[in-house]
Amino acid sequence: CTVYTNAEYLFLILVICLIVPSSLFGTYLAEKFGRRCTFRIGSLGSLLLTVPLLLCLSRYLAIMEIIGCIIFFGVYHQVNWIYLPEIYPTYMRATAVGAQNGLGKIGAAAGTFLVTYLDDFSIRYTICCFIAVDLVGCVTVLFLRRETQGQNLQDTRENETTPIRAEVGN
Repeated sequence: CTVYTNAEYLFLILVICLIVPSSLFGTYLAEKFGRRCTFRIGSLGSLLLTVPLLLCLSRYLAIMEIIGCIIFFGVYHQVNWIYLPEIYPTYMRATAVGAQNGLGKIGAAAGTFLVTYLDDFSIRYTICCFIAVDLVGCVTVLFLRRETQGQNLQDTRENETTPIRAEVGN
């Protein structure tokens, strides 16, 4: 395996900006093919492009793999923010999205710590952690409940016609 130059690291940092167009592409795919399908494609694509990074690839092939990972990550990251809030019942949607946000921040902080710690030993340990997280994501996405594309998201509750009201104060 070879060590990357400063110019190559700078290029990779610029490549991270691909997350913006890939997120927009993810929105388009979610509207065209459905949330679950796009979520599965993004998750699986990210996993399949991360695994070869364990091999000693040429510089350019490794950079192309990383670009592909970022594109697929952008796709399923965007669908995450479209699909997951839609599957929560209306009465708890805001709370659930807030909890999702909080857990994401905890994961980001733990991941940052873990990556910097493991990188001192070997980049392969870091890549193995990414693969493990991608694998958990792929398995989780397989069991998503329902497709929400084009559906009315208002809750329908049998035997009750009054809307849910939050009690404020005493």
